[in-house]
Amino acid sequence: MDSYANDTILSRLAKVSWTSILWILLLALVVYFVSTVYLKYPRYGQVQPPLVSEGFFGGVARGAGHPDCLRTLNDGAELLALVMTPETTNQPDFVEFQVLLSKLGCLKKDLMSPSGIVEATRYQPYETAHDREPVAEVAATCLNRTIPKRDLDIIFQTWKDRGNVLLKRLCTLAELTEAQVVQGEKLFANSWIDVYEVAQGRCIATAGEIKAAVDDARPYEPVEVKDLGEYNGYYSGWSGGNV
Repeated sequence: MDSYANDTILSRLAKVSWTSILWILLLALVVYFVSTVYLKYPRYGQVQPPLVSEGFFGGVARGAGHPDCLRTLNDGAELLALVMTPETTNQPDFVEFQVLLSKLGCLKKDLMSPSGIVEATRYQPYETAHDREPVAEVAATCLNRTIPKRDLDIIFQTWKDRGNVLLKRLCTLAELTEAQVVQGEKLFANSWIDVYEVAQGRCIATAGEIKAAVDDARPYEPVEVKDLGEYNGYYSGWSGGNV
């Protein structure tokens, strides 16, 4: 029985022509070649998805250190380390000074963020001693470029004056040398100027933008109707009757 089955298979294979075998081998080679090229080389013409940035400048605002946004502020970490001593860390002036530095850093973070939204400053508390208005509102008006330059200058000058007062008190409590006090004043001035310059470029509208806003608020009157009389609600033309 087995010999009969083997003879049947061999007889069937013998009937397959060499031409069919060559075609099968050729087809296998073509499939192998196409699959190799497809896997080895890139598929040109396919649209690659663009790289999307997160949309926030300088990383997260909270949870990356204390106080918030300190790494965003130039010389902020060095300045805080200078006045951080056992004699100062438990004082209200030190707590307020931390909050003030945090506000400067977070305002810079929001103003330089490509997202254009208020994110970092919305976590900052209002402090009567050094705030004219909540810093989140300052960031919002800056991003909309609707804050007057005078108001911006008053806000920053208040932060600067209060910061210098707090810094002098902390330097006295920490018993710093005269050279260290001068260094602290220089570091605070650098931090303040850095944020102020960013705010000036981001918050203040240019003369062209102000003019465009004024023009947009004006009503538009087409040239062809300027010489026409005022419409009083009554039609004064021909009534259609016989002359």
